Parts: sequence; structure tokens; C-alpha cells
Amino acid sequence: MGIAILASIIFVAGLLGGAANYYMEQTNGAGFRKSLLLGLTAAATVPLLLNTMSSSLTDKCLNGEPAAYFVFFGFCTIAAIFSSKFLQSLGDKLLQELKEVKQKQEDLAETTDVLVAQNSDPSEAPAPTTVPAADGDGSEFESFKAGDSSKSPSVVLSDEQKVLHLLQTSKFAFRTVDGIAKDTALDIGTVQGKLLELEIQGKVKKTKRARDGVLLWSLR
Repeated sequence: MGIAILASIIFVAGLLGGAANYYMEQTNGAGFRKSLLLGLTAAATVPLLLNTMSSSLTDKCLNGEPAAYFVFFGFCTIAAIFSSKFLQSLGDKLLQELKEVKQKQEDLAETTDVLVAQNSDPSEAPAPTTVPAADGDGSEFESFKAGDSSKSPSVVLSDEQKVLHLLQTSKFAFRTVDGIAKDTALDIGTVQGKLLELEIQGKVKKTKRARDGVLLWSLR
């Protein structure tokens, strides 16, 4: 019901304002039909203008507040009377807002790319397919190497736990598959499979690094 009333107000105000515009612009040779069309168009765009202004007038009309109907009718009538200028101004306003939104999105994307680049593996390194045999290789999982009874923990981490633990303790917030494979001494195929499983579980997420398109993984 509220929408029907608003549509009726727009129609009546558009015709009234368009007629007034015709008589105001007669010296400029404006046609009656053209004035009515521009009036209706301008009146129909009033809800859009109110939305860009974060006005609650339209909501008040939909809620059936009588006073709001008169204010809305006045807006539509004024817009219709000065239809040409109103439509030009509204168009300029919307284009400017679109430019600002686009600029903000570009700035946000640039900032995000910088943060990702600063907190990810500096470069991809080939991952070993087997556990290195040399002692003291500096790996954070050195204590879990098979055959070293003096360092073996009471609980051995699974491949999935190794991947998750590395993401939790790594100095980099974003890790490449190759980097994870190197630090966990797992092959790349295993790491990729475990990352996909963790992603399905909602524990990790992937991001593409803008500078080189490399896929990065991080905790969710």
C-alpha cells in the first residue's frame, strides 16, 4: 500500500512540476510534452537522491506517516519544476560518489597487497621430497625426525597437524605451498592435499599475491 501511495505522489508531483516548468521555460521554447517527461523523470529519481543522503523520509512514507507524504510530495514537485538542473546535479553527484568508491577500493587493494607481500614467504623455494638426514638443519620439526629417540616426543604430529602448527607458529602470516613443504619436510602433493582439507574445515584460507600471482595460505 505504501509503495502505491509513493508511486501516485511521484506521478502527480511529476505532472504538476512538469507543467510549472513548461510555463517557466516558455521563453526558451520548451515543449509541453518534454516538460512533463522531464518532470516525471526528475520526480521518479527523488527516492534515489534521498537514499544517497541517507534520509529516512522514504521509510517514513512506507510506514504510513501522513506528514512524511507532504514532505515527499514537496521534494518531488521541486525536482520536477527544476527537472533539467536537478537531473544534471544528481547525475554529477552519483558519478562523483562512484569515483570515490572506486578510488577507496583501489587504495584498499593496494594496502592489502603490501601487507600480504610483507608477511609472506619472500620467494618460493623447492621443497625436499625426503626428510634431510643431516643433524641440526634448523627445522622447527627437527625434534620429530624418525630414529632420534632422545628427541622424539610422546605424541607424533600427523601431516595435517604439522601444516596447521607451522601456520600457527610461522613468522610469516602468509605461506606458500613450497615454503610449507620445506619447513614441514613434507612433499608438495601432501601439503596441497592437507591445505585443501583444512580449507574445507574452515581453518585456513588462500590468497593470491598481487605482485607475482603466487597462491598463499594463512589461518582463517
